[in-house]
Amino acid sequence: MRKITLLVASLFVATIGFAQEDVIDRIPDNSTGLIATLGDDGTGIYCGDYFVLDEATTLGEVTFYGLASTPGMGVFVEGFNVYIYENVAGKPAGNPEDAGTGVLELGEMDLSDFTMIEDGELVDFIVDVTAANGSEVTLPAGEYWMVGFPNVIGGPAEAGRWNWFGSLSSAPEELPKLIDPSDLFDAGATDWMDIEILIAPDPFPSFAWKLTGEAGVVGIDDNFAESVSVFPNPTTDVYNISLPAGAEVTASSLVDVMGKTTGVTYNNGQMDVSALAQGVYFMTIETTQGSFTQKVVKQ
Repeated sequence: MRKITLLVASLFVATIGFAQEDVIDRIPDNSTGLIATLGDDGTGIYCGDYFVLDEATTLGEVTFYGLASTPGMGVFVEGFNVYIYENVAGKPAGNPEDAGTGVLELGEMDLSDFTMIEDGELVDFIVDVTAANGSEVTLPAGEYWMVGFPNVIGGPAEAGRWNWFGSLSSAPEELPKLIDPSDLFDAGATDWMDIEILIAPDPFPSFAWKLTGEAGVVGIDDNFAESVSVFPNPTTDVYNISLPAGAEVTASSLVDVMGKTTGVTYNNGQMDVSALAQGVYFMTIETTQGSFTQKVVKQ
């Protein structure tokens, strides 16, 4: 199983204990479902649903409601995938075929890492995020996109195809999107496209899914992190790091999206990344006044 967890704000180092609750609950009251499947030939069609977290939240279970194209599709399912992306200009900041672009990437989970519920043609998937990731996942307040889909035997539009149900009673600020990177359906949706454009005139305001979690996570280093600036970001060579007056660096690191250390450390107000490959990294600075972690991009 491939799993990448990228936290896009300062480290959360203290929590307030809140009962797990429904954070998002979009009921499956639309009989229409859209294909969301990855085939064993490496091609896939993916759908994304916009959501907002008003406060930092530790993710619990996520349930996806859907419909099989072929009854008994369980024999075709080899795994399940959950990706969460930041919202950028009204669409996901990446897609499942562009590794490292998500804030959470749980790719090709083993059958033991999720629950599949079949009731005739109805097929739901339930993922315990903590269990699947191996550790808790806490997202800061912000705008995100949820993407979920099974990986199956055969092509994505063949017998193992799964269709993610819509929800007519939920109306997020951004319309749900679909991306078909290989243009399997010849619709030109090789970048994220509004689903209502693809299926007009039928309404499709959101997908059907539920997310539980614990809200109220507090970062005790948040005030410190707000006083730190890293620039330019992205960069091609050097990050300049401005710290509050009197803050002395006690430790530093820069890791890639797989958590592998790069060996790059803080030195005289800078981190030199000129020798690194292009991509997304996470910078952590610990000081006598606090610590912070920030996503940075090397071009």
